[in-house]
Amino acid sequence: MRVDDLYINMAKDILENGYDEEDVSSKVRPKWENGESAYTKYLPQEVITYNRGEVPLISLRKIAWKSAIKEILWIYKDRSNDVNLFRDKYNVKYWDSWKDENGTLGKAYGYQINKKFISPETKKETNQIDRLISELKENPLNRRLILSLYDVDDLSDMTLIPCAFLTMWTVTKDYLNLTLIQRSGDFLAAASPGNINAFQYYVLLRMICQVTGYKPGRFVHFIQNAHIYKKHIPIVKKIIENDISDKSNPKLVINPDIDNFYDFTIDDFKIEDYYPNTTKYNIDIAL
Repeated sequence: MRVDDLYINMAKDILENGYDEEDVSSKVRPKWENGESAYTKYLPQEVITYNRGEVPLISLRKIAWKSAIKEILWIYKDRSNDVNLFRDKYNVKYWDSWKDENGTLGKAYGYQINKKFISPETKKETNQIDRLISELKENPLNRRLILSLYDVDDLSDMTLIPCAFLTMWTVTKDYLNLTLIQRSGDFLAAASPGNINAFQYYVLLRMICQVTGYKPGRFVHFIQNAHIYKKHIPIVKKIIENDISDKSNPKLVINPDIDNFYDFTIDDFKIEDYYPNTTKYNIDIAL
């Protein structure tokens, strides 16, 4: 698959041409659980463009696609920052390390989507998702259709500043196009081509298309700092040596009866013809 080739090519580029963070003195570094600094090799300003209809899921290793969708539902449909809700409703626990004393991510992620503001178009109170859907239906040539998880007034109250933090939406005739902006991307865990971040925002594009009547158009993923943690390098080298599946041609199937964004549940999504390599890897996450 082309997506597998994108993954392999970016991995090799970072490994062969990436800048080594250990050569730079910096106080702002994530840590491993034992307190060790988590250094990377990185490249700036990486852009991945997916073709119309191309589902960004690699076959080189199995991607937890259901968990990826659940996170999108939690942030954009539930408009929640409640980590306990994410765990209890969706049985996903990987945000537990960042929750505060109230069990939330502070003013991050779903908090920003749920925040009320006055629409510049209608002068009425709304939230980011409702404004996007309304404008796509009523004013599709609006060039200000942006969803942002990044508010400078709230950064100090976030337990983790969002990595994938901004989406921009543009209509071309019958197609809705999406650009995802990511400030920082852990290649192995989530941010590489065909990995969790790309797939989950492709799902969000499909969801918005379904409730607004558009076809899914181009999906462009921009990562300002694409990196492989040095601890992850041996795993990445193993993955890119895996055979690309000849059978895998993933298709995302969404329940066609859903026409209200807030009615989607995880049971409305299926993946067909996905045959990834099922080797399990122990992937440590930097905190």
